[in-house]
Amino acid sequence: MPEKFPSFEEPKEISEQELIEALQTKGAESPEAQQLLQKWTEQEEKKVENNPLAAIEFNRKRARVYLAAGFKEEALDALEGARMQAWNEQRTELFNEIMAEMDKIEEKD
Repeated sequence: MPEKFPSFEEPKEISEQELIEALQTKGAESPEAQQLLQKWTEQEEKKVENNPLAAIEFNRKRARVYLAAGFKEEALDALEGARMQAWNEQRTELFNEIMAEMDKIEEKD
């Protein structure tokens, strides 16, 4: 009789849409949404390790997730992180793009 080993499935990848829906329905401060955000962040950070440009784009993606979920201040905080990363990497054009993105969000009041 063959031995049965427990199956270890790869953790399911969390989509941006899934995260946005959790933030919208449960709120950014809910433990469930926070846990999903943490898992999504860890998942995405693995994709950008040791790549400064990818890390900047990740922060921009996180900002778009927050904005789509209706969390303007959190979106601006994420963009601020991306902006500082672009500045530190001396990516002037990218820095200016992020500033324009932040200005556009701030104008929507």
